[in-house]
Amino acid sequence: LAPDSIIQYLEEYYMGEATLKMWSAVYRKDRNVFELGDTNMLVEAWHHLLKYHHMEGKRNRRVDQLIHTLINVALPHYIANHCAQQFGFHGPNLALQKRNEINR
Repeated sequence: LAPDSIIQYLEEYYMGEATLKMWSAVYRKDRNVFELGDTNMLVEAWHHLLKYHHMEGKRNRRVDQLIHTLINVALPHYIANHCAQQFGFHGPNLALQKRNEINR
């Protein structure tokens, strides 16, 4: 069905033992929500914020508009949040604080 090179690539980079352990929930039994968060969940949450907050829910944006939004809207937003957090206006990063407590 697929060329041998594609099958070999998928087996090497996406279906290997180490890769399956990273993605499969079967191997994630003894972790709480603050330890090594689920990458897909974090990416989807960030994408939701980007699309519905920074891009106002609009679809079919061009790449140049996406780059403009990332540089001129999203980046200043995250810089301002970081600065406000550093100066104590938003409080501590609770997820990082909890992760540090667990790792002690």
